[in-house]
Amino acid sequence: MKRSAKPSTRMRRRVEGKRGIIIGQRLRLLVPAPLALVAEIVILFMLFDRDIGVPEWLALHLALCLTLFAWAKWIGRRIRRNQVAWYLFVATAALGPIGPFTAMVTGALLIVFHRDWFDFQAWYSSLFPAETRSRVNDLYESLLRRQRSTAGGAVESFSDILSSGDAAKKRLVIGLLTRHFRPGFAPALKLALTDNDPSVRTQAATAVATIEGRFLARAQVLQRKVRERPKSFGRRERLARHYDDYAFTGLLDPERERDNRIRALEGYQEALKVRPRESSLWLAIGRLLVRERRYDAAASWFTVAEARGLLSADMVLWNLEALFKLGRYDKLREAIAEHSHLFQAGGKHPPQVPDVLRLWGASAIRKAAA
Repeated sequence: MKRSAKPSTRMRRRVEGKRGIIIGQRLRLLVPAPLALVAEIVILFMLFDRDIGVPEWLALHLALCLTLFAWAKWIGRRIRRNQVAWYLFVATAALGPIGPFTAMVTGALLIVFHRDWFDFQAWYSSLFPAETRSRVNDLYESLLRRQRSTAGGAVESFSDILSSGDAAKKRLVIGLLTRHFRPGFAPALKLALTDNDPSVRTQAATAVATIEGRFLARAQVLQRKVRERPKSFGRRERLARHYDDYAFTGLLDPERERDNRIRALEGYQEALKVRPRESSLWLAIGRLLVRERRYDAAASWFTVAEARGLLSADMVLWNLEALFKLGRYDKLREAIAEHSHLFQAGGKHPPQVPDVLRLWGASAIRKAAA
């Protein structure tokens, strides 16, 4: 596979090309300046030599200014940024021969200082470069999708790269995390915010602002869709899920995250009114209650879910956490004894869950024997 040029090289070429275009445009805007300077000097000398009077000088000066005005209007239809042409007209009208001279000096200074010019869009593109197919991008894309390396070896995690990788790799990772952001990527971005390299910190802060802006824009779209069809289960559920996804990232301030949790909880409850027996909503509401440290409410919620025949294995785990936090160990052991069959080895849950449940079950047996 052919290697693509480095992002910085492509960006530099793009900036150089754009710089050349803008410098050429600035030079075109000042085409009448030398002629206007010569004309103003000539008519001024004619006035001093008394070859013409003041009315004739004013008429010639006005004709020249009108010509420059017409030039600024005409060139403005071809070059969008024609401020220099308008400056030439205004300065000549007000200052006479000094006006074209200052316009020429201004144009020269703009061209000279354009050597250090750096376009904002080019800088932003360097932070979040467009995706190109290369070995490096394929490697990090495989990281992103949690795939194995094609060579069979292990690949570094995002946090490892942001901790020990070079600046180029860090910027590439942050760009990928931003474009494909998931709540699970938040710890890696928070790590980048404390990096020793200022460019990495700047890019990470820009990434966080971009993600937050994207979250707010998406929330507004989902809210509008809910207002259009308030009885739509899918729209209400998607809005609640959106707030839920950003409620625990750690990228927003604590008040914003708490507000997201409240909005998610309210959204799930509204969606539950449309489908009262949707088990995923019962799980989401109970989980949020536990995460909000409302353990008593969570335990009661899961009790109602069990009474309605909606209790799932995931609900049992969150219910066990709520009971543990409340110190209701007898209820905890009873729940484990009743629902331990839902957690078999090799299931979708973490492998340590059956072992932990067996330990709690064994302690319940020993207590009953005693």
